[in-house]
Amino acid sequence: MRNLRSVLLEDNNIEILGLKNCDKCREAQKKLNELGYEVRLIDVRQNPITFDDANRLISLFGDRILNKRSTTFRGLSQLEKDCSVIELLKKHPALMKRPVIVSSTRNTIGWSTDTAKEWCDWSVAPL
Repeated sequence: MRNLRSVLLEDNNIEILGLKNCDKCREAQKKLNELGYEVRLIDVRQNPITFDDANRLISLFGDRILNKRSTTFRGLSQLEKDCSVIELLKKHPALMKRPVIVSSTRNTIGWSTDTAKEWCDWSVAPL
């Protein structure tokens, strides 16, 4: 599965949608690997999300998918900020709140202590 299309991931396979140079994405990838998950990071700058992927992300996370506190968002004109979430994600992939973590059974957005704990609780490896 390159992205959010219909192919199901096995329980221990995870895809992270983010940026390869994003500290939170790298931190999540490292922790999830330590927990026994097979993790694949998909850099959305190198592999842009599709229209269908953007719709799926919006259906999962709503407007939370946009990082409105980012430098990129703050630098947009009001006209650009008024564009649809899909248009913004397609034009500016870095606006996506990161990381988006996708598995066959659960999906999360962002990486915090609470998110890390959730994935630890669901871990496939003994702690």
